[in-house]
Amino acid sequence: MERKVAPKRSDNKKRRKQSQFDYMEVYRQLRTNIEYSSFNKDIKVVNITSSNPAEGKSSVASNLAMVAVAKYKKVLLIDCDLRKPVQHKIFKASNKLGVSNLMKNMNELDIDNEAYFHKFKDSSSEGKLYLLTSGKAVPNPQELLASERFKEMIDRFREKFDYIVIDCPPLNAVADAVPVSSIADGTVFVTSARDTDKRDAKNALTMLQRSGANVLGCVLTKVDTTNRSYYSYYGNYE
Repeated sequence: MERKVAPKRSDNKKRRKQSQFDYMEVYRQLRTNIEYSSFNKDIKVVNITSSNPAEGKSSVASNLAMVAVAKYKKVLLIDCDLRKPVQHKIFKASNKLGVSNLMKNMNELDIDNEAYFHKFKDSSSEGKLYLLTSGKAVPNPQELLASERFKEMIDRFREKFDYIVIDCPPLNAVADAVPVSSIADGTVFVTSARDTDKRDAKNALTMLQRSGANVLGCVLTKVDTTNRSYYSYYGNYE
């Protein structure tokens, strides 16, 4: 993969290598936990959201998509945070064309169209990561994501990709993630050990559950780095 995830610098080279392994290993464990979170159906489309901004949801989404490439041949990462997108910045890709543009021109839905889909190859496997950025800003993101056309787009992606990760806006800021969660196979809820207010998290989870979303569990970010791992996963949220 062209983009690497590195831990904080350390003077101890051996410790740094071990931290790198632990960091990515936690994401592999997260991928496995998601896969085994439901025995009734395969979890192919995963939605990532949080209660508030800056809780780490976009980092979780991008890293989950990257580790998925080691197992799946074609992985798609979609930036559905149409108000404050960041995936194009993470991957240093153009955001000129993306979700909003593609939905107006569904006849252009060709995954080999590099104007829309940015491709990243994993050097350790045959897998490829496809990135679909948010695209042009629109005045009504929630209406767009709740439309039948968006659902149709995701259904067509199901036929073309082996695994799909969707980065959605935080729930307490806007309700854009609610309609996306209702069509995804499962939703992962991200909270920050340092920043998340318990009441905000509870309100966001209640919103998801009332919409019928399949909440798979919670990823806890910004944990004290003296702990064994930087990210923790708790499932299944009932």
